[in-house]
Amino acid sequence: MKLPLYKDVALRINVLDKGLQKGDIVTTVEFLEARRDLPNAYVVEAFNAIGETIAVFTVVEDDLELLTAHDVLSKRTLEAA
Repeated sequence: MKLPLYKDVALRINVLDKGLQKGDIVTTVEFLEARRDLPNAYVVEAFNAIGETIAVFTVVEDDLELLTAHDVLSKRTLEAA
């Protein structure tokens, strides 16, 4: 399922080298179409609570999920990677 660009989505995985956890919210920035043995992927950007960029990285499409009306946002402190 192709995700919309510049929309908030949730991580379905931990991204330990960035200090991010499953469920953290990131924004899709660029779609990378599958090639040969590589799956569809997205460049995503993670922000802190005041809108500063904390990480930009690539994840495969299956590692992201759309937000729904049943999701609740919460606060946690980013731990250093």
